[in-house]
Amino acid sequence: MTPEAPLLDLHLRSLHLPTMLNDYRRLLADARDPLSYLGDLVALEVAQRHENGVKARIAAAHFPVIKTIENFDFSLQPQLPKPKLLELFDATFIEQHRNALFIGPPGTGKSHCLCALGLAACMRGYRVLFTTAAELLMALIAAKRETRLDHKLRSLERYDLLLIDELGYIPFEREATDLLFQVISARYERRSIALTTNLAFERWTQVFPDAMAATAVIDRLVHHGSVFEFAGESHRLRTRSGGKTKKSA
Repeated sequence: MTPEAPLLDLHLRSLHLPTMLNDYRRLLADARDPLSYLGDLVALEVAQRHENGVKARIAAAHFPVIKTIENFDFSLQPQLPKPKLLELFDATFIEQHRNALFIGPPGTGKSHCLCALGLAACMRGYRVLFTTAAELLMALIAAKRETRLDHKLRSLERYDLLLIDELGYIPFEREATDLLFQVISARYERRSIALTTNLAFERWTQVFPDAMAATAVIDRLVHHGSVFEFAGESHRLRTRSGGKTKKSA
């Protein structure tokens, strides 16, 4: 060890450069010249920081499961415009503050695509949050009753991409509708939303208090959004029944 090594170790620790600290001796043994050595050392630090950042963003997103688009079976959804869907995964739509809506029956792969989209965004450096519609609204209602709604809404605005799963499974009261509208309005043309729903737009009046509320929400989601319609029987039911789903009498 050279006399300078302890001081270098101290400086690297103070600068929070752990990868450089751990690897500079190993790289020095194979260094061709000082500049290439420094370049290799910095590249290692950058790569490790990127990996740590990805892991932190994935943990903060609260995905229920980790899914990738590579594992999505497009043969089960042949009507999906595959090239258009895959375009979402370069995250350009996030830069453009656009939305993505996945509509269709339960078990057809909507949530898989939603989680995969969020994972891809995390890997590209974007802040993502996954929540179900019910969880989101319960959190907003609780925040309102505890007089911290403004803080909750501001915290949601930090995320580049908000993923909302299972919109439409339970009807909304007026209070919940107003709160959801606040979230969507705050993100309109500023941040992106991707969501799943089992209801076609014409059926949203079944979960919103009135047609006007449903129309207002749809308008802000779709104006700068891409809609993808899923179809067919539940993949989960098909798997459980050995590839054959039973028809109801």
